[in-house]
Amino acid sequence: MVISILNSSTFRFMARLVMVSTVLIICLAMMPIINFSQQASSPPPISIEKVKDNIYIIKGGSGANCFFIAGRKHNLLVDAKMTADSFREMLAEIQKTSPLPLRLIILTHSDGDHVNGLRGLQEKVKILSHLKTYQEMLPAVEQMPELKDILPTETYEESKIIDFEGTRLELKNFGPAHTSGDTIIFIPQSRTAIVGDLMFYGRDPLIHKHKNGTFFGYLKTLQMMLDYRPEIEVFLSGHAEAAGRKEVAELIAGLKDKENKVREMMAQGKTLEDIKAAFGPQPPPAGSQVRRPPLVEIIYQELKDRK
Repeated sequence: MVISILNSSTFRFMARLVMVSTVLIICLAMMPIINFSQQASSPPPISIEKVKDNIYIIKGGSGANCFFIAGRKHNLLVDAKMTADSFREMLAEIQKTSPLPLRLIILTHSDGDHVNGLRGLQEKVKILSHLKTYQEMLPAVEQMPELKDILPTETYEESKIIDFEGTRLELKNFGPAHTSGDTIIFIPQSRTAIVGDLMFYGRDPLIHKHKNGTFFGYLKTLQMMLDYRPEIEVFLSGHAEAAGRKEVAELIAGLKDKENKVREMMAQGKTLEDIKAAFGPQPPPAGSQVRRPPLVEIIYQELKDRK
């Protein structure tokens, strides 16, 4: 009797299981097929927008925002996306807006999402950067000799003035900030500056300690951007929308506020772990693909080193 009851229960269980499995199979068959690998690897299309005068922002593709300046006879490009494909697509889109040959590429710093696309460069074009940017790019080229063609062909230190077919550009490096080789391109007649990775909103900036970037250098550079004369009205960056003076001032104030809080807790004898816990879980720094110390840890260490 017991055996017959068990067999009956087993039969009812198996029947329910078959029914549920059938319904599940039907539901799955009705769902649209999604190619997750394609979604993850497909960057947004390249788009170009006029910012002001002859200055354009290039969004989309793989890598950071880039910019180009249309001259009378040539184009000037700032930064180079992350992949060769995006770089070539960007050049093709630029030609639709300004069908002139490319004469000069300026690199704002050495991060891969700003320079690796140079592998798609198929013609001889002068590449200009700060000396430290050149030096920071050398290790990758030494490991992969095929990257030698992406190295800057000309460098500068501290500042450099360029007359690009009637548009005056002043390149400035105010010392280590995001990296040791950050270049800010001031365009006085348009009251515009291209600032690389020196502007982030709603998240902590990324400071590359392995490239000798510093928090206090970052603050100093932001202030120098505001102090430049004639006053800059538009600030263009690699990972944010165009900003004005108010946004730069607010960014400085927010970073100083965080510094003051860290300084106060250190004066109270708080440990680094106490301070990090007080600020709560910190998202990975903007643009970071590997583990980087959070900003409060960088501030803590720099304050400690100053003692």
